[in-house]
Formats: sequence, C-alpha cells, structure tokens
Amino acid sequence: MKSNYISVKRSFSVLSIAILATLFITPAASASDNEAQCFNDVQGKIPWSEDKLNWEPENVKQLCKGTTKPSEPGKCFLSVKSDKVEWAKGNKDWEWKNVINLCSGTSDAKARVDCFTKGVSAGSDWRNVILTCQRTDNS
Repeated sequence: MKSNYISVKRSFSVLSIAILATLFITPAASASDNEAQCFNDVQGKIPWSEDKLNWEPENVKQLCKGTTKPSEPGKCFLSVKSDKVEWAKGNKDWEWKNVINLCSGTSDAKARVDCFTKGVSAGSDWRNVILTCQRTDNS
C-alpha cells in the first residue's frame, strides 16, 4: 500500500513540474511561433522594393520581432509602401529600412500607420514619430 502511495505522490510531483514548466515556456514559444509565422507571411510574398520579394532574412526578422499578430507587420509594410503614407509634406517615397523601423513588431498595422500619420501631420519629425508609435501600439 505504501509503494502505491509513493508512486502516486511521485507521479503527482512530476505532473506538477510539467504544468509549471508549460506555464513558463508557453509565452516564449508563442512569441517565437508568431515571429516565425510572420516571417513566412512576408518572405517571398511581400515586396520590400518594387518587385523584389526575397528579403535578407535579418530584415524580415527585424520586421516581425515581437509581434503578437503575425499578419500585422506585413500589412503595415504594404500600407506604407503603397504610397499612401507621407513621411514629410508631399513625400510618400519611403526607404524600405524606414518602413521596417516603423512597422517593426506591430500587432496592429492600422493603429501604427494612423499613429504615424497623426504625428507627422501635427508637425513632428518623422524619426521621433516612429519611436513614439513603436512604444504606443504594443502597450
């Protein structure tokens, strides 16, 4: 009888450790999964410059890093590159590096682009607006 008790107690301890480990490991795995899915959504599918679909992997990783919604960084990138977003009065011609900086890690493409548009329209420097919008959309 005592050996059954010890066996049950040991099984319960192992199960408890497994559950606790899952609680601590899952968020990291989830972030990694989101970034990997984002990477796959962008690489070979979204042009970084005109018709160039093959990105340097580090650039896609930078765009996707930290997102909780994998489709949003790519949507943000496309929205800005579609010539609808001005970074200065009358200037919609973006360098791809700056678009990556603006859209990096976003989990809400529309909110990020709207934040940027409002900031620039208010007369703020586009570089400062990018930093502000990066901090506000994922809070």
